Amino acid sequence: MDYEIIFYHSGKTAETERLLERKLSRIGLDRKTSTAAMSPSELAQCLKKALSRSCTAVVIGGLDGGRQSTDSILSAVLSPKAGKLHSERLVDENGNEAFLIRSGRQCIILFPDETEVIEEMLDKRMLGEMKKFFDLIEDDDDTPSIDDVTVELRKHLSGMSPAGSSYALRYAEKQNRELKLLKTLFLSLFAAGAALIAAAVILFAI
Repeated sequence: MDYEIIFYHSGKTAETERLLERKLSRIGLDRKTSTAAMSPSELAQCLKKALSRSCTAVVIGGLDGGRQSTDSILSAVLSPKAGKLHSERLVDENGNEAFLIRSGRQCIILFPDETEVIEEMLDKRMLGEMKKFFDLIEDDDDTPSIDDVTVELRKHLSGMSPAGSSYALRYAEKQNRELKLLKTLFLSLFAAGAALIAAAVILFAI
């Protein structure tokens, strides 16, 4: 099953795509494409195209409560089909809201442009609702995400010696060898000087 993302007045596109792919792939949904809309008319057109190709349209951003807010626009666009739609408003403990609109075997999800809020709402409610609606089973794969792996790798690397430590060690060894050579040369010169002084004393005594 496919879903499409529509970014409406949203800036965190790549981060949101990665989050949705990680979460929705576990219930068998694959991202088909992503588009962006800057005006109500563009949003309506993107939504129409998305629902003609996929079972789910995920709209990110624009939930500001104004005249051009995503929920206001969709209410106007979808009002002729109101009898066939089931719309649910989801609000978390911090007052952030999302919307789940269902009709037949398709749904529209409205999320704010905040990845932390999206993840929390998916985990607490939205994934469960989508699994029931589409009769899906969540994958229990415990393979860590790329973000988790990256964090662990950084922790591991932070406890290791810097990458240039091997070079520094070779440089220190070279310095020690040169220092030993200088000491040997100094002792040789000192011995030669002492011998010359001794010879001069003997010649003077004669």
